[in-house]
Amino acid sequence: MTSMKRYILDGEGLADAGAVYRALAAAFDAPDYFGNNPDALWDVLTAYAGVPVELTWRHSARSAERLGGDFAKIVAVLQEAAAQGLVTLRLE
Repeated sequence: MTSMKRYILDGEGLADAGAVYRALAAAFDAPDYFGNNPDALWDVLTAYAGVPVELTWRHSARSAERLGGDFAKIVAVLQEAAAQGLVTLRLE
């Protein structure tokens, strides 16, 4: 039986896109040279070989307000990863 890693992003505490990328990099054990952009996020998600990850983004509406277009780009990558079974994503 494979365990699942549960990771929570809290939109109340994420001031900008850089903070979101840093949190996601930690969740997926990204290398130190991880770039804070959608392409780098996709690369990390597709290369990740750890236990399955359930990612819950609490206060996602707050993040959407703060991040603007960056929020949509990040969520699009996460949703594509979820569609491919790479991650389980919940927006709250």
